[in-house]
Amino acid sequence: MPLLRGNARASKLRRMRARACIPLLLSATMVPAQVSLLELPALAKARADRLRPAQEEAMKPYWRDLALEYRGNAAHLEQRIALVAALGDSVVPALLEKLQPADGGADARNLAGNCRRVLERLDPSTFLDALLELCNSQSQVARSEAVRLLGFAHGARAVQVLADLLGRARDDDRLMVLEAVIQQGAPEAAGKVVPLLASEDRRIREAVLTYAVKARPASAIDTVVQALTIEKDLRLLPLYVDFLASTAHEHDGAARALLPLLDQQRLDWQDMKRLVQALATVAPHEHPPTCQRLQALIDEGEAGQLSLQAGVTLKALGDKSGLMKLRKLVNELLDRPNRKKDPILFELRANLYFTQELWGQALGDYAKVVEYGSASTQVVRRAQIMMARSEAHLRKWSSVLKHLKEVVPTTEELQELARDDSAMAEALQQDEIRAYVAKLQSGRSGGTGK
Repeated sequence: MPLLRGNARASKLRRMRARACIPLLLSATMVPAQVSLLELPALAKARADRLRPAQEEAMKPYWRDLALEYRGNAAHLEQRIALVAALGDSVVPALLEKLQPADGGADARNLAGNCRRVLERLDPSTFLDALLELCNSQSQVARSEAVRLLGFAHGARAVQVLADLLGRARDDDRLMVLEAVIQQGAPEAAGKVVPLLASEDRRIREAVLTYAVKARPASAIDTVVQALTIEKDLRLLPLYVDFLASTAHEHDGAARALLPLLDQQRLDWQDMKRLVQALATVAPHEHPPTCQRLQALIDEGEAGQLSLQAGVTLKALGDKSGLMKLRKLVNELLDRPNRKKDPILFELRANLYFTQELWGQALGDYAKVVEYGSASTQVVRRAQIMMARSEAHLRKWSSVLKHLKEVVPTTEELQELARDDSAMAEALQQDEIRAYVAKLQSGRSGGTGK
């Protein structure tokens, strides 16, 4: 569609400036108490006209840079965008104008995109009316940039606006609106978003599932379960698992819908493990179909981490026999002459002991992993981390420190250990261990580490 031109476009831009200035006017102490709401638009327009020269002067050093393509210039532009955002709300009207370029050239589109990146940092909920006007623009650029900004606007009204837009969006705009809804992550939009799982467009279904994973609307569980039973795109299955894992608890229908994914080779190993883990909370306690399928998973496969996760899930569902069966199988394998020094089997049995809170036995097997697994640095390192965790549960802080020094953990690993294991979180608070970690981090941040 053609862009607005001439007097009509100029009038529209003046109206947008006025709308953007109304929140500033409402908060200004100079507004007399007797001013009525009907007078506010005119007052806002007058103030916008007065402020215009100052806005233009403030923005003059930045327009050229903001017309650069973001891709390839991101580092430089992020610095300039931060400086413009630091100017505050006073430059909002000038930035809003650039969202609706007068021509379709690359510089104008780049400028619109970069001005939107500035406006994202200035709380778009304060100029919501101006964004609503842009959403109805004849300019595709203006519509898309305004919708993206709605994703960063705080408050229920912005969520409602996006939900309404989704209901009447053109086909080419629907994905863009969904991306803004995902940015919001508000469960209140589920009623308009989740029914789109019926779409034949894989991209739409993927966006809906991404929203569901983020927003976790409990009201969507039954719809998602129904959609999962007919989903043909293997790439989307992990999103179904992630949503149901975080939202459906002791839900018979959800568990039954997930179980067929274990029978068909539709997930990779990591996603299979995630699914088995999810069933611990998705399935009801002692859920017969789930328990039977997990027992079969242990019986069918080679002893490994997936079998271990099946045993752990069975235990969470009230069935300890899976772990006992797996332990017996591992012991039988370790008795074979060609497997007596298999570090992977020792690691599996150590993890079994660890799961059963048999810390001493776990330590013995992790030591065997270190002894026999020297050909694999990764296997040895995993075992040393688990030795530190086992010692933490035994409250042997000096031994924890010894194993940490062997591993030299990354900051991310330390954060994960503290988050996932309360015993390690306590260990990391001990004076000697805290001092080691501080020294380690100091060395990584540029200190001598000595």
